[in-house]
Amino acid sequence: MRKPARFVAGLTGVLAVGLAVFAGWALYPHDDPRPLRAPLVAATSVQGQAMLAGAEASADYERLSRTFQAQSLASYCGVASSVAVLRALGKEATQADFFLNDPQGLRSRLKVTFGGMTLGELAVLLSAQGVRTSIHHADEFGVEQFRDVIVTNLADTDDYLIVNYGREILGQGEMGHMSPVAAYDRETDSVLVMDTASNKYPPTWVPVALLVEAMRTADGASGKMRGYVEVSR
Repeated sequence: MRKPARFVAGLTGVLAVGLAVFAGWALYPHDDPRPLRAPLVAATSVQGQAMLAGAEASADYERLSRTFQAQSLASYCGVASSVAVLRALGKEATQADFFLNDPQGLRSRLKVTFGGMTLGELAVLLSAQGVRTSIHHADEFGVEQFRDVIVTNLADTDDYLIVNYGREILGQGEMGHMSPVAAYDRETDSVLVMDTASNKYPPTWVPVALLVEAMRTADGASGKMRGYVEVSR
């Protein structure tokens, strides 16, 4: 009877190691560069650099380019976006200590680690850091209204925007994502999304109408449309 018991114990050990390896692979980003589909434009390209040089509203770009960081976990797009914005506002923040001021603490960290966060949860977690937040779901505004918000917000370094959108509309897989925006180019009517999944995508110019369409997708966790959060002191 000892041999079967040892076999079961050994098999259990192998399975445990296998699950740990898989979890590590799934949770942590790994280099996986992917092409952008037209009309998306990489900010690192010649065209993208020209768009940035001629951008009408880009006050947020300088600070965000200094404080930007890639998400440390595959589900941490909201955390990385928040930390970049908080640091741009002059606050001390890291992805490692982001949940320390949250009343839910470990519970929130585990939930976000394994399931990401909704737009509402993003606002709550940001508010716990001592900043003001304003949530706007995509069924509450149109393209022109969002364009006005972008132009106004990106002309002032006292507030920032984090957008929550469905990647499938941009041809980037079927999942929700969050990233801060940093500039607006009127000539192409595009906004610069500082994609926190930089292991896959570069900072990307996205036409405003297309981004609004991507925000007009339902978040299965909340049952609400995605949208954006304004963050200010």
